[in-house]
Amino acid sequence: MLFQEKDFILLFMPIILLGFIISRRISIKFILIFLILSSASFYCIYNIYNIFVITTSIIINFLLGLCIYKYSKSNIFIVIGIAFNVLYLGFFKYSNFLIENINIIFNKEYDFINIELPLAISFFTFQQIAYLVDTKKGSIKNKDFTIYSFFILFFPQLIAGPIVRFQQIIKQIINPSFLKYNSNYFTAGFCLFSIGMAKKLIMADGISTIPEGLFFILETNRIPSISEAWIGMLAFALQIYFDFSAYSDMAIGLALMLGIRLPINFDSPYKALDIVDFWRRWHITLSQFLRDYLYIPLGGNRLGKLRGCLNALLVMTIGGLWHGASWTFLFWGMFHGTLIGLTHFSRNLLKGSHFSSVVLRRIIFNRYFLFFLITLSWVLFRSENFLQAKIIYQSLFGMNGLDITRSFSTYFINENIRCNGFLPNSEIDLTVLPFLPLFLIHIWYLPNSNHLIGLKNNIKKPSYILQFFCLIIFFISLKISLEETLYEFIYFNF
Repeated sequence: MLFQEKDFILLFMPIILLGFIISRRISIKFILIFLILSSASFYCIYNIYNIFVITTSIIINFLLGLCIYKYSKSNIFIVIGIAFNVLYLGFFKYSNFLIENINIIFNKEYDFINIELPLAISFFTFQQIAYLVDTKKGSIKNKDFTIYSFFILFFPQLIAGPIVRFQQIIKQIINPSFLKYNSNYFTAGFCLFSIGMAKKLIMADGISTIPEGLFFILETNRIPSISEAWIGMLAFALQIYFDFSAYSDMAIGLALMLGIRLPINFDSPYKALDIVDFWRRWHITLSQFLRDYLYIPLGGNRLGKLRGCLNALLVMTIGGLWHGASWTFLFWGMFHGTLIGLTHFSRNLLKGSHFSSVVLRRIIFNRYFLFFLITLSWVLFRSENFLQAKIIYQSLFGMNGLDITRSFSTYFINENIRCNGFLPNSEIDLTVLPFLPLFLIHIWYLPNSNHLIGLKNNIKKPSYILQFFCLIIFFISLKISLEETLYEFIYFNF
């Protein structure tokens, strides 16, 4: 079920909020049980098979957590726990990818496994690995299965994050104030949910037709022009930005309405000045997981800068593969890992106040150059295979020829300079193009929803002006939702 669907907004969400209000009058335990059952229903509403996958994982990981806690001096159970989760995720997500590559390398014809990728398996697997590791460290002492089930199943963060730590949840739900109505949380949550809903339905889905047009050109065996390639990839960079930002807002907003504060997961990443800063702002909880449970255990940069760069490359490659069972995702992660390494080297080389160092720092470390690099990386992320990525890269840099205005047709007769217009394939949605500069201004210069709602501080009730504005965009978005022209969140695929 999608957060922006009419069934969720008009049926599921009101039932949840009403049930939460009633449950709060009884006990914390009753609230948790109600939200667990509601979240399980939310998770398996379109496919009952999903619930068996996640409940199996929850039960086994909870038991492993008990064993790790009880036998804290032994490492056997943490090894078993990490191995189980990696293999569990690998079986569902990477089995056919592995078979495909074995068939190619060894010229075999092994049949693919008829298996469907369960929703959110990448998210709840990482969340449970963090739980086991933190239990081993002594940071968690939990023996309550109800609390653990709630921690994994809580529906706002279940499908696409944020990847929550157990410690971030337990302190809130055992607090007696959890039983009390918090008007600041509820109002701020509704405003945040409304902002996210508008981002998704109006902005992300609104410009999705442009990258769809670009990839339709590829799917129909045509070559995009340089303008079509740049416009299409620029639009995708904006689409995925608003799409993921929207989900983060809606997830945190829903949780706030239910009295729970989830960690910030998105903080204007295109305002970052370098790739390291970008990953502190984009999918923040995934970046923190990779840092705390992979990068630091591998040694971080404590063993020298070269080793630190190699660790970053390995961690980002794993992060790329986490997004999907495809070589394009793996190389997307490698691209980012390489940029992180180059950034660290550049910082060291360009230290000092020498004129050339200052100039080079301003050229390399700025949001516009970074946006250019990130847009190039999205080609790998969005492409279904290397052939598509290759064609787009060739078009981006004019290697597939130049397409210019038809008015020059009497002056140019050259196979590399074609006078068929800047958008010769006629698949790019021209009606959306004027909005792209406005969206760029938005992502670079305007305050984000975290600042508007005050998520980085003690949450206060939004101003009446902001509440009124959010009420308007909520009903506008609801009208769009009723038209049933909806797209899934991009991160639902991971």
